[in-house]
Amino acid sequence: MRLDALVAALEASTAEDALPCRMTANEWRELSPYLTQHFLQPGDRLLEIGDVDRQLFFLADGELEVWIGDKGIATIAPGLVVGEGGFFSGAPRSASVRATQSSVAWSLSWDRFERMGNRHPKVALELSKGLASVLAVRMRAAILVGYFA
Repeated sequence: MRLDALVAALEASTAEDALPCRMTANEWRELSPYLTQHFLQPGDRLLEIGDVDRQLFFLADGELEVWIGDKGIATIAPGLVVGEGGFFSGAPRSASVRATQSSVAWSLSWDRFERMGNRHPKVALELSKGLASVLAVRMRAAILVGYFA
């Protein structure tokens, strides 16, 4: 799967927690060398609670479920991101994420994000602003359903 499928999924998402950054085609080209593509099968784990890995994932195709313990708390559809909390904080993962169907995700590690930011600061800033929006929406939703006191 090419990166243009990911960009199309991100731009098409109408979810409340969709990534709101609208980068140009050239800015996506600048970001693309820093991304790694992952092919997942049903049941494959993308993130595990407690892990410290500082990776962010963009879902291009398929579906992911977010779990805390034995309770599914969210579904990640194409065009959404997952792992943004641990990506920024470096703290252990607060949930596990696994594929519910064949899926394609792209990852961005913290190290690659920093390198990209040094070479393409405008892209890093735009992505950071979008991820901050995702964090704010998800934090508010978590507070409203009682995950935080």
